[in-house]
Amino acid sequence: MTKMKLTIVPSSGLGDAVIMILASHHLQKAGFDVTTVTRHRFGKWTEGLKFADEIPETNAIFLQHGNDSRSQLIKRSQTPVYTFYGAYQESKHGPWHPGYDYAADLNETMYQNVRRALRTLFSITANEETGFTPPKQLIFRKNKKQVVIHPLSGSPQRNWPLAKFQKVADWLSLHGFEPVFLPQCPSLEALASFLYESGSFLGNDSGPGHLASTLLLPNCIIGREKRHMRHWRPGWGEIIVPPRWVPNIKGLRIREKYWKTFITSRSVINTLKNSILKN
Repeated sequence: MTKMKLTIVPSSGLGDAVIMILASHHLQKAGFDVTTVTRHRFGKWTEGLKFADEIPETNAIFLQHGNDSRSQLIKRSQTPVYTFYGAYQESKHGPWHPGYDYAADLNETMYQNVRRALRTLFSITANEETGFTPPKQLIFRKNKKQVVIHPLSGSPQRNWPLAKFQKVADWLSLHGFEPVFLPQCPSLEALASFLYESGSFLGNDSGPGHLASTLLLPNCIIGREKRHMRHWRPGWGEIIVPPRWVPNIKGLRIREKYWKTFITSRSVINTLKNSILKN
């Protein structure tokens, strides 16, 4: 019997590709002929999965809607399109298509939502297998004292101050750990391998954070707001957000505008000390 050809189209970010590879993996296990269209490639980590730069001849598309012109163009395709919305608004995204559309539950992580979407749209029960398999020569957390710090992200608004990261790094050094600011890696395969053999990860809400979490590396992600981070954060690990008492009243939005001020280096150190570094 010929397998149904299904094309997975993640949004453009590294973290989006990492998350949707979970869908590619489980749909392939379920018997679909799956191709994932993304520029993000992970080499030996995702052997067995097929990747492409453009949408090939296919029976159907599973689109992670990115609120961009590409997503709108794909939605108008003559090919049947299943759509995964991180957040859905009819006024923004157009009519709802029962049986083809899935809107994420904002109280759950994207990983949880992808698994639920697979069950809702394709009747597949997916476990927590991520689609990433470590190459045999690697040793998980070989450098256990090494704490990878990633002070960047895709948007400056999501970046906790570099000076505060440095204070955390200084504390780590004083207490016998080896803080390393994430180096430039020659490929995403090399990045995944570097993270896998490190001890833990600290960073902003970013693609490398999602990758570290997917590889089950103990991780701590810093973000601006609990409700937002509860949904968009990496699937495994700790999050640090401003204290609940910081107001976010409409018109002022103090927490949203000044979140970096209310997250101190000491609060991050305490989270690392009491949770991440104990693993």
